[in-house]
Amino acid sequence: MNKIITIILFSVLIVSGCAQQPTGDLTIYTYDSMVSEYGLGPKVVPKFEEKCNCKVNMVSKGDAGQVLNALILEKDNPKADLVIGLDNSLIFDALEQGVLEEFTPSNASLIPEQIKFSQDKYLTPYDYGYFAFVYDAEVVAELDSFDSLLDSSLKNKIAIQNPRTSSPGLGLLLWTIAVYGDPGYKDFWTEFKPNILTVTDGWDESAGLFAVKEVPIYLSYGTSPPYYAEFEGIETYLAADFKEGHYVQIEGMGIVKGTKNRKRAEEFIEFSLTEEFQKEIPFNQFMFPVNKNVELPQAFQDYALQPETQLELDPELVDEKQEEWISEWEKIMLSG
Repeated sequence: MNKIITIILFSVLIVSGCAQQPTGDLTIYTYDSMVSEYGLGPKVVPKFEEKCNCKVNMVSKGDAGQVLNALILEKDNPKADLVIGLDNSLIFDALEQGVLEEFTPSNASLIPEQIKFSQDKYLTPYDYGYFAFVYDAEVVAELDSFDSLLDSSLKNKIAIQNPRTSSPGLGLLLWTIAVYGDPGYKDFWTEFKPNILTVTDGWDESAGLFAVKEVPIYLSYGTSPPYYAEFEGIETYLAADFKEGHYVQIEGMGIVKGTKNRKRAEEFIEFSLTEEFQKEIPFNQFMFPVNKNVELPQAFQDYALQPETQLELDPELVDEKQEEWISEWEKIMLSG
């Protein structure tokens, strides 16, 4: 998901609340930044339209959770053919709601096994990354673990996002549960709370605070430093490499159940795994491409975090416990 560029809606591609498109055209539901002026959509959609001699209508539905909610609300009369942006924290909910159809692309072998979804018949990965704390190395000593975040010198110096409203915020909560277990994560958050200056609703606000030096540390992705190095010439904004490992986010696309344009949706998914599509991901999504043959830009080779240990909770467990975990987190954060 493009967390780097401020969301600017790409009006040519967005058709809000559109009706079912004629057979041959393709309607895609996705999150806001995918269709922003500097997002991935404007880079890859024209290429696919030329190949298929068809029209692609990308419909912005907010964040990934709102995209899924739109599919659920319309599942008796689907208006989308394809969905882009559901991740490994949302897949089980999507399957429970029955909004996706099975499909395995013919070129799925391009995806490394460790990046595939546990239910890979329904979602095909197109990018991935790791949640990480990005810090200003000129202000903060090297961070190397969750324990290092608890140092008293970091009081009120960290910005994070709300797990109820933000995918990185949820990712951090799941990350701490993967490391400390349940109920051990509660003790960590109780200790961590004094060092948090603010909890923002979304990633953009936290990144903005970091940009104006209100905080020297914020929750982001291990693929954020390449942006700062490539586009701002800043080589001291680094992603902390935690010895406990890092929680992975895998983003995927799937065919909407009941689509009238399944063939076109299949074609787009297979196109998404080609080098022509995948090479656009690093500097438009600021995530890793899943096609193992794509060479990463130099800034990614130099500054992107690829941890030794990849962490992930069972999606079924996340679906079952997520509301409970978020509620417990809210109690801790609201306590005196």
